Amino acid sequence: MSERPSDAAAPRYRQLADAIRHAIDDGTLGDHQALPSERDLAEQHEVSRDTVRKAVRFLEERGVVYSDHGRGTFVAPALVRRMSRFIDGFSQDTVHRGGAPSNLVLTVEQVAAPMGIAALLRIEPGQPLTRVRRVRLTDGAPVGLHDAWFPLPRGVKLTKGEVEQTTSLYRLLTERAGFEPVEAVENLFGGLADAEDARLLQVPEGAALLMCERITLSERREPIEYCEMKYVSSYRYNARITRTSGLS
Repeated sequence: MSERPSDAAAPRYRQLADAIRHAIDDGTLGDHQALPSERDLAEQHEVSRDTVRKAVRFLEERGVVYSDHGRGTFVAPALVRRMSRFIDGFSQDTVHRGGAPSNLVLTVEQVAAPMGIAALLRIEPGQPLTRVRRVRLTDGAPVGLHDAWFPLPRGVKLTKGEVEQTTSLYRLLTERAGFEPVEAVENLFGGLADAEDARLLQVPEGAALLMCERITLSERREPIEYCEMKYVSSYRYNARITRTSGLS
């Protein structure tokens, strides 16, 4: 399986998952179309069948594909894929919507974990965190503010220049720190723009905003990011709700 330079640090199953996702996004695989067999995928991409199973499970957890017992695995409808709230990243999500994403990086700094954020990330208060504050733009217009906090491994540091140059902060963190975002727990609520929000988002002070608090989880379901997000009212925010076994 060929690798793009930025994919070199990604696990093989993630590279395969990305290749399948690309085939779906470019129309090679259409809605409800069956994926090639496990054996064919393994031979085509020169990976083990265990890697194929892991890649397919990864995509299924994100609503990209679905399994029909006894028949195979199929591409989920576009509407379901678009509404998946599993971690896709603002940039990729914006591209899927047909927009051009960009960022204005405000700060990248090392800070001591406040008590509240430390509790959410399951770390000790005062532990070093990397804080990244950005304005998110679509087609050059500000649509959101992201204030993210990461407990990175000892010795791993990010600079503002690195964050400004990358097209994906998650990809940069994967390459530098083994960051593996898998799922997120989100809390949505309404709010009003304060003076700084209004200046950065180019809206009137007191304008209605959609607020979101997100805790990003790793494959082991350990918290690896806390992010506070604020979006302008025109920003479309999709959600996908699934039923957990045991809930009525």
